[in-house]
Amino acid sequence: MFPASRGNRKIGRDTLIINITSATDCPSRRLGMCPLDNPDRCYALKAERLYPQCLPYRRRQTKLWDKLKPKEIAQSLIERIEHSKKPKIKYVRFSESGDFRCQADVDKMSEIASLLEPYKITVYGYTARKDLDFSKVSSNMVVTGSRFMVHNEFVPGGDVSEGYVCALNCR
Repeated sequence: MFPASRGNRKIGRDTLIINITSATDCPSRRLGMCPLDNPDRCYALKAERLYPQCLPYRRRQTKLWDKLKPKEIAQSLIERIEHSKKPKIKYVRFSESGDFRCQADVDKMSEIASLLEPYKITVYGYTARKDLDFSKVSSNMVVTGSRFMVHNEFVPGGDVSEGYVCALNCR
């Protein structure tokens, strides 16, 4: 079974969370694409430092992500969704920590989203990887870019002097 955790008060208990990578191994940070000026501000990295079981758990998710086929991951999520107690699962959030490592990760997540569509599950997440192609993702997969917008099609953001800049604090 693919490890997924249930959401919290912030994102809602009707959400399952899956990660492709850990924050420690985040490809966006490694490639210099992370929008944070200081990695210590990364909430996912903070959790991996504060809770010793968090990093090994997320690294196990990466190993299983690489090992399992999209259909196997989707089936595992469907089992969790069908057996979920109130509130019922409506969403799957990907990459609470880390990011897509390559185009194959985007394509795999899109295939999983397609397999979840008949169950009325919306798949969503965030990315700093504006170098990847999101134009062909599943219609129920919503990808939001860090300081750029995706909406299933890359739409470059304007100059930051043209408008509001996110403070990167969701409180």
